[in-house]
Amino acid sequence: MNKKYEIGPKLGNGKFGLVKLAVSKLNSTKYAAKFMSKKEMTNTDLELVRTEIEILKICQHPNIIRIYDIFENTDSYYIFMEFCDGGDLFTRLEKTKFKITE
Repeated sequence: MNKKYEIGPKLGNGKFGLVKLAVSKLNSTKYAAKFMSKKEMTNTDLELVRTEIEILKICQHPNIIRIYDIFENTDSYYIFMEFCDGGDLFTRLEKTKFKITE
């Protein structure tokens, strides 16, 4: 993983970990890297994460984040996804008082 990506600053937090900026060492493409600790997950949570990964691997739509790389070890999942500048959806919704056009 560290051979392919330069890991940068934190972009946000999630329920099981955090999201950091990652930059490809090959072509300087930016990615959002989700680091998720399995230690904090129940068996149900682990199954939900696996299902989410499988669904996102096959989804290809301009309005759905794409997954580009996945690493897994006994302790964690590392998911490298499309980087979308501008912050997370919840913060965007808060700024618009939860009103957003299609």
